[in-house]
Amino acid sequence: MLVFIPLALTNEEILKDIPIKINGESLLIGDLITKIIMIFLIFSFVIFSFGIYKLRKVMSLFQKRIIFEKENIRLLNEIGLCFLATSILSGIPILIYQIIYKKISLEFGGSFNSFLFSSSLGLFFMVLSEVFKIAKKSKEENGLTI
Repeated sequence: MLVFIPLALTNEEILKDIPIKINGESLLIGDLITKIIMIFLIFSFVIFSFGIYKLRKVMSLFQKRIIFEKENIRLLNEIGLCFLATSILSGIPILIYQIIYKKISLEFGGSFNSFLFSSSLGLFFMVLSEVFKIAKKSKEENGLTI
């Protein structure tokens, strides 16, 4: 992917016969606008992968029984920010592509690649971070009482 995408963005002959489908939307790369949209989508994929990496770090801390610590709170908040940024960076370019090249269609579905699901998932991790922060504070206050 790291080799193919830059090559494809600079040479349109490569992309003539290769269909590219992202989030259920077929993209025809040909002009500058679609190339910029493709760059945003790639960047959102990188941010999503970074969020999954941080989620893996949180899970390894949970396995070690390290639960209500500052590191977990920070990681959960960062995971939420990554997922929220991913939904924005992938949702808005697709909407712009549909406005420019196709009719705008509203689709309400329960798929995992929907804008509402991915942004809700990001907000969930941010709320979970706040819950862990409150639990950590309560745990510290209970430890101080005799």
